[in-house]
Amino acid sequence: MILKFLFLLPLIILVISTQILTPLIYRYYEYWDYYFGPPPPDEVFDFIVVGAGSAGSVVANRLSKNNKILLLEAGGDPSPFTSIPLLTPENFILPENSWNYKTVPQKLSNQAMKDKKSFWPRGRALGGTSNLNYMLYIRGSPFDYDNWANLTNDSGWNYNNLLPYFKKSLDYNGAYKENEKHYGQTPYGYLHVERKRYESPLAKYFMDAVHELGYKEVDTNGGQQVGFGDAEVTQKHGSRHSTWKAFLENFQHRKNLVISRYSIATKIKLDSNNRAEGVFYMRHGKKRFARASKEVIICEGSVDSPKLLMLSGIGPKAHLNSVKIKPKVDLPVGQNLKDHITTSLFPFLINDTISTVPTRDFGLRTILDYVVNGYGPLTSPGGILAQGFISSSQIPNKSWPDLQVYFMGFGFYPEFMSDYSKTTLYNETLTSRYMESLDGKELDAFGLIITLVRPKSVGQIQLKDKNWETPPLIDPKYLENPQDVKALVEGLKFTLKVSEETESFKRLDAKFVDLPNFPGCESFPARSDSYFACYIRHTAFTLYHPVGTCRMGPRDDSKSVVDSKLRVLKTQNLRVIDLSIAPEIVNGNTNAPAIMIGEKGADLVREYWSQQYLISYRDDAFLRNGYLQCYYSKHV
Repeated sequence: MILKFLFLLPLIILVISTQILTPLIYRYYEYWDYYFGPPPPDEVFDFIVVGAGSAGSVVANRLSKNNKILLLEAGGDPSPFTSIPLLTPENFILPENSWNYKTVPQKLSNQAMKDKKSFWPRGRALGGTSNLNYMLYIRGSPFDYDNWANLTNDSGWNYNNLLPYFKKSLDYNGAYKENEKHYGQTPYGYLHVERKRYESPLAKYFMDAVHELGYKEVDTNGGQQVGFGDAEVTQKHGSRHSTWKAFLENFQHRKNLVISRYSIATKIKLDSNNRAEGVFYMRHGKKRFARASKEVIICEGSVDSPKLLMLSGIGPKAHLNSVKIKPKVDLPVGQNLKDHITTSLFPFLINDTISTVPTRDFGLRTILDYVVNGYGPLTSPGGILAQGFISSSQIPNKSWPDLQVYFMGFGFYPEFMSDYSKTTLYNETLTSRYMESLDGKELDAFGLIITLVRPKSVGQIQLKDKNWETPPLIDPKYLENPQDVKALVEGLKFTLKVSEETESFKRLDAKFVDLPNFPGCESFPARSDSYFACYIRHTAFTLYHPVGTCRMGPRDDSKSVVDSKLRVLKTQNLRVIDLSIAPEIVNGNTNAPAIMIGEKGADLVREYWSQQYLISYRDDAFLRNGYLQCYYSKHV
């Protein structure tokens, strides 16, 4: 026991250091900024970008090349520990890194979570949630973006027209360099993408198993299709490569770019014509105001972008009145919320010591392999060895998958459920009863996670009150559409089939461990559809991919918040550029699409302002019947 403790001591120290040192580092950064940071800017900026997340970092980088930019970010520089991929769960529960939002209690899901709530970490540092995600670089299906083009009546949002924006960001070092149509190199590509650097013999067993079932090995970003492949990640030499690393760190001293850290936007100032003039924000406890001569651009993501708009009087009129905010613009802000929800069966036991069991396999060598070589388990994106897409019977177009599958190479260890509960809010009393027979054991095993990537259930975000410090009311309404449950049931049955019925996994005697029915589902026959439906309603949790709360669409569509140029309707000089504009959720991880939206949005802004020689004064434009072209007409 003593030798085992000594073996694990370096890793224990690393985890404890993350928990203890991250708050200290955060306070150091904050005090340094307070005492030695730049003074509050008092000049007028061309553009104010609110939020330095996956999209906002890109927007600030691209626009500051030729424009004067103020970038407001609620957090500071990310903690050094966020660069270590395997520490992701430890990092995104720390309030110094994340807003740590929670949903309202769910009616038909999250039944095994504390208070039936879901945990929603959202990034609170330069780079936003790209400091906290599992780093998978997944673009989504071409059908996703062709659908966006149809919903917005704008072909600029179809897949072929968006592909150059995906490619523009990349410093690509993955396995598909020869596929120049979907990858290639540009002088503006700063986001490093590479193959994961954590390998295991289990990956071949899994790929052989899905081949047996008729699935091909595919590049899931090369024009996505049904099938499976390796995981490619936003890492550089095995360390996280966030949008802070890619688009801001090396550009933060650019003359045109002012980064105001620890600056929480509280309200957009609109004049009597609903023209955005600037942003009120709090910095180190003091209220400040920054003015924009051209535009205010909101990039705070699908939770905080709608929150800021509503605090500014832009949102559903009845709701704003209910929280005593004077409505200025009546728009369906906060509606159309969609998120990916996931479930799994774990563990599938095997008869060989080829999985990674942290309490058995981690030690000083693990840390050295990461620090010296940039390889090994510490580079792992959540233990994922492979991933891919399948289609359930719930969708008509089988070429547009609705289920994403992750194959995990980590085995079971004594602290597994405790660690898992930190990031999911599982009620440990229930999970302890469920896994009582495994208590204290180290077991070679693997896991399969099923994610519903084309959910039908639609939620909303509202304000609790008019106080900017109060977290919003997040209600994703998970699983309220019964089709979502049916699709996930098929996904769980797929995991059993691939693990227990293929010759590949039979060589490992793979079998789902014999556990009792989950508490609350005891009355249903084990492995029946009705049992799995109950299990899903208890255990399914978010995959942290919310979108859609500032929906993009035609100007005459009552569901639209922004038009296809990302301009907030019924206002002037105000845009939203982040995943909240998605009219429909994409069927994969959302970091790559968010970065693409940043690229596309920055081009839309530059294109508009480069054409201002066509714009005349408001009265003149109106008389010449050019007003419809002059969305941002000049005011005398």
